[in-house]
Amino acid sequence: MASEKEEFVTKLYVPTGEPIKKNGHVTIYRVRCMQEPGRPEALLKLYHNKNCAKVYERLMQLNYTEWPRVHNVKFFDGNTLVVEDYLKGATMQEIMEGKRAQKSKYTEAEAQKIMERITEAVKVINEIQPPLSHGNLKKSNIFITSGGHVKFLDFEPADPKKPRFNLLEFLGRLFHELLTGHEPKGKVSYEGRYRKVIEKCLEANPDKQYADIKELQDDIEEAREMEYEESEEVRTVGIPYILTIPFQGTILALEWTLFSFFFQKDSMTNAAMFGVAFVVHLLLFIWRRAVFLKEENVRLDPAKTILPIVAFVLILVLIYVGVGKFIVPITS
Repeated sequence: MASEKEEFVTKLYVPTGEPIKKNGHVTIYRVRCMQEPGRPEALLKLYHNKNCAKVYERLMQLNYTEWPRVHNVKFFDGNTLVVEDYLKGATMQEIMEGKRAQKSKYTEAEAQKIMERITEAVKVINEIQPPLSHGNLKKSNIFITSGGHVKFLDFEPADPKKPRFNLLEFLGRLFHELLTGHEPKGKVSYEGRYRKVIEKCLEANPDKQYADIKELQDDIEEAREMEYEESEEVRTVGIPYILTIPFQGTILALEWTLFSFFFQKDSMTNAAMFGVAFVVHLLLFIWRRAVFLKEENVRLDPAKTILPIVAFVLILVLIYVGVGKFIVPITS
C-alpha cells in the first residue's frame, strides 16, 4: 500500500518532468493537480530538512493575492512539501540581471511604479493579524507576474539565530538598484527626486529611519509629484520606433510633399486627401508622444520643445517651395 507521501507526489500532484530547480535548500517540480477541475499546472516545492508547514498552512487559509495561491501543504520526514500556483513572469533578481546584461535600467517612473506595488504588498502583509512575517525576503523571492502584480515567494519562519532583517534598508537598496542598475556601495550614487527617500531607508540610526511602510509610501508619492529643479535630459532608451522623430518625420514629409504637389497642380481632391492624412497623423503623433513622455516622467526644457517645432515648420516651407519651383514646372 502506498504511503501518504507517495500518494501526495504520485497521485494528487504528478510531476510533468525533471526538477526545474534543485539545490541543498529546495527541489521544485512542475506538476499537474490531478483532483482539481481541468488539472491545472502548479509548482511542488520540497524544502529539505525544514519545517515551514505552519507558515504555509496559514498562507493557504488567508489566501491573499500577495503570494501564490497555496493548494496543499504536508510535512514528511523532516521535509516540507508545498503545492502552489504556477506563475508566469520573473523574479526581481532575474529582471535586474537581465537589465544589467542589456546595460539598461528603469526610468524613474518605472522604478516608482514597481516600488509602489512592492511597498503596498509589504503593507498588506504587515497589517495581517496576528502578524505574518517573511523571514526570507530578497530579490529572488519577489516575483513580478506577466500582468505586473507583485507576489512574495518562499516564506520561512524568522530565524532567531540570524541578525534581525532590516526591511526598510532592503527596500532602499532595491530602489537604488532599480534606478541605477546597481546597489549602493557605501553611499547613494543616484541623483534624482528619490535620493532623500533612499538615504532615509539606508539611515544607520533607527531613530532617523522611516517609522513604518506608510511613511515610506507617503515620501515616495510626495517625491513623485514634486517639481524637480535639476535639468532632465530626454530619455531615448526604450522609445518605440514608431514614436521616434525620424519615423514620424518621414511619413509627415511624404504626405506634405504629395499635398504640395497636388495642391499646386490644382488637383484639389487628391490635395484634400493627403492634407487630411497629414493633419490626422500630425495630431496622432503629437498625442502619442505626449502620452509616452508623461508615462515615462520625461520633462522637456523649453529649448528642446520649441527648436524641433521651428525646424519642422521650416522643413515644410522648404518642401512646399521646392515642389512648386522644381517639380511642378517639370511635370506641367
